[in-house]
Amino acid sequence: MWKYDLSFDIFPFDQIQDYRHVEQRIQSTVHTTALILPAINQFGQIIYADNTVSGRGLLFIEQYMLKHVLPYYANIHSEDSAGAIQTTKFHGGSRALIKRYANATDDDVAIFIGSESRAAMNKMINVLNLKDEQVRSLIIAKKKFFQNQVLVESPDGIATPDVLGAIRVGSVFHLKESVGCHIIEALENECVEKFFRKFRNHEKLIILGSTSIHRLALFSFLIYVPIFMKYLHHNFVSVLLNDLFSIRVRSECSYNASYVSGLLNLDDQKSEIIMKFLTANENDQLDAITKNELIRYDFTQLDLSYFTSDEDVDYIFNAIEFIANGGWQFLPLYTCDSTTAVWRARTIPLENPSTQLHSLQMITFENGTMDETYKERQMQSTAIKNLNTHNLMINSTSNDSIEQARAMMKNIDLRTDPPLNIPVKYQNFIWFLLPQDIFPV
Repeated sequence: MWKYDLSFDIFPFDQIQDYRHVEQRIQSTVHTTALILPAINQFGQIIYADNTVSGRGLLFIEQYMLKHVLPYYANIHSEDSAGAIQTTKFHGGSRALIKRYANATDDDVAIFIGSESRAAMNKMINVLNLKDEQVRSLIIAKKKFFQNQVLVESPDGIATPDVLGAIRVGSVFHLKESVGCHIIEALENECVEKFFRKFRNHEKLIILGSTSIHRLALFSFLIYVPIFMKYLHHNFVSVLLNDLFSIRVRSECSYNASYVSGLLNLDDQKSEIIMKFLTANENDQLDAITKNELIRYDFTQLDLSYFTSDEDVDYIFNAIEFIANGGWQFLPLYTCDSTTAVWRARTIPLENPSTQLHSLQMITFENGTMDETYKERQMQSTAIKNLNTHNLMINSTSNDSIEQARAMMKNIDLRTDPPLNIPVKYQNFIWFLLPQDIFPV
C-alpha cells in the first residue's frame, strides 16, 4: 500500500462512539466568517442554510488536503513519479470508497462528472460527452447502460480532470458513512417535524409541495400578505433574511420552468405571458412588453443540514416567522432592478465596500508573502462607518436580532420607486408587493 490511501485511511471517524461529537465538530469547522452586512448587523456570523445546492468547506477536510494531498499532487495521466502514483492512489481510493458506500459491485461504475445533479442526468443522456467541468458530483450506474460506449473509470483519454474535487467527494462520502445514514436521517426528520409544527398551518407562509410524504429537510415556500392579496418577492425574502438576520437561504430556484409551473399551479396561458416578459428584447414591440425578470414566478428555499444546531434551527424559524408576519413593512428600505430581479437596500450603494471585503486585485506579494493592501483595510473602515449611519434607525439596546428588526420597523421612512413598466392589461401579473403598494396602509 502506498503512503496514503483513501480506501483505508483518511479520517479518524471509523469508531464513532458519540455522533453528537462529530456533529459538533462539523458545526465548528464549516467554513464561516464574520461579515459586515448591509443592514442591522455590523458584524454577523453567517448561518448558512443552502447546503443541498452549494455546501461549504469543512476545515478538517481542507486541512487533510493541505497536509496529505497537495504536497504529493501531480498529474495522474501517467505514473512515472512518486507524486503521480500517490495522487492516483488518492483518486482511485476516492472512487473505491464511493462505490463501497453506495453498495456498488464489479458490475457497476462510478464516474466523476460535472457539478450538481443536472450533470449526472446529462451524462446519462449523453454518455459519450464527457464534460470538462469541476467535479462536485458523480454518477453510479450499471455497466450495461454503457455498452457500446467508450467508458472507463480511469481518467485516461479525458482532459485533465478535477482530481482534487474527486478526492474531496470521497472524503465527504467517508464522513457521511462514519456518522451513519440512520443518524443523519433521524436528525433531518427532527428538523422536518419542527418546521411543520411551526408553519404547517401558518396563514402567511405557503409551503410548496407535499407536507405528508417522507422528505429531506429542504423546504420551498412563499410568503403571502393577506391585506394586499400579494406575495413578497422571493428575492426580497432572501435579502431580508440576509440583511436582518445573517441567514443565507436560496431564491431563484426555477431551473426547470415546467417544474415550477406545476408547483405553483400556473396554467399554460399564464406561463406563456410570463415568458414574454422574460425573453422580450428592444426590437420586439409586441404588446409593448419590455423585459422584466421580476415577473418570474419562483420561491424561497431553505435547507437544514443534520449538523445544524438546535439553536440555529430555532433562530432560522423565528426569523422566517418574523418576515412572514411583517417583512412587507421593510419594502420602503429597498429598491429592485427589473432587469435582474435583484433587491438591495437604498442606503447602501452598489459600490459599498461591505459588498466586497476581499478581492484578488487587492493582494500584494511585495514582502514575499501574500497579503492584502492597505486600501483593503480602509474599505473595511468605510464600510463600518456607512453601517453605523444606517444603524441610527435602530432605537433598541437589545442584542437580539428580531428585537432590533422590530425596533427598526418603527423608524422606516416611506420611500418608493416609479411604477414598473407593465402594460395595463398585464398589471395583474405583478404578483408581488412593491414599495409603493404599502403607502395607503
